[in-house]
Amino acid sequence: MEKGNLIFETKPDRGFVFKAWNTDSKGDALIEVERDGKIIRSFVFPAYKVWNICAHANDIIESELDNDINGYRMAGSDGLGGNVFGSKEE
Repeated sequence: MEKGNLIFETKPDRGFVFKAWNTDSKGDALIEVERDGKIIRSFVFPAYKVWNICAHANDIIESELDNDINGYRMAGSDGLGGNVFGSKEE
């Protein structure tokens, strides 16, 4: 997937940096999660929810450190019981 314009890049927190890119796919953004300069996760996320990644950055970092995906689920929640990440543990 082609990276477009950078939407945001967070400041490092415990070695983690989050980046979001516009993509050539209408309505989607590419999210990259880096730890200590290495990309540890890369996924497509609905562009309208991209700021949830920043809002839940601490939750996501805690999840990465705990080796679970609960922080990503918080960021992906639609508030109505649905989730852009699905319901199965990776």
